Amino acid sequence: MQAYLKHIIMRFVVPWLVYRLPLSLAAPLLPKYRFGIEPAQLACLTHLIDCLTPPPPTHFIGKRAVICEIGIGRGYTSIFLLEHLRRTANPTTALFIDTFKGFTDESISYEIRHYGKTKRDLPRNKNYSPERIAKHWRRLGYDNFKIIAQDCAQVDWEAVGPIAVALLDVDLYLPTKVSLANIWPHIIPGGAILIDDCDADSRWPGALPAVTEFIEEHNLSYRQIGSKGILLQKQD
Repeated sequence: MQAYLKHIIMRFVVPWLVYRLPLSLAAPLLPKYRFGIEPAQLACLTHLIDCLTPPPPTHFIGKRAVICEIGIGRGYTSIFLLEHLRRTANPTTALFIDTFKGFTDESISYEIRHYGKTKRDLPRNKNYSPERIAKHWRRLGYDNFKIIAQDCAQVDWEAVGPIAVALLDVDLYLPTKVSLANIWPHIIPGGAILIDDCDADSRWPGALPAVTEFIEEHNLSYRQIGSKGILLQKQD
């Protein structure tokens, strides 16, 4: 009976109250877009995952390519990716990489020197741990993932192995440039990296020049995804 009453209250009473409160009070409780990346980028990611990580045949031998998110923020996109894998019965492992301590000293110093940022613009601390995130995700029913709590520049990418799809969302110049150089050799033929914050008016101005330099250095073609995503796809 108690569980039933709780369900009725949450399903009917709370919404009735919320939508009758003044907007100034109700705003934190009303639906809003929670993702840091755009719908076009989310659609691009799911399309790439479906195309590049089909279920293996029964005779499959070898190491499957993973999907990878570098820089997970609050984890909204991470949950989106894990849910898509579950809904499509895709056994591909999702790898999530973050320092869980904010930006490194080196990256912060570079942004201050080259892009006029201040330390207040570049917060260091985060309020959660990889252990807590992993526990929460498992409680939600996700288990085909791995979390690496490390600076992307220090990750052993050889151990990670082949990568089918990567989302790179590390905001600043140095981690973007280093990550692209480290990840690209491990992208499978036809695989891709989607980089966020690549717009001229971004609050993170370092990402775009890092990507532009990488494209020019390697003579790569690219696609614009939404207003702030750049997709680099390796030739088959």
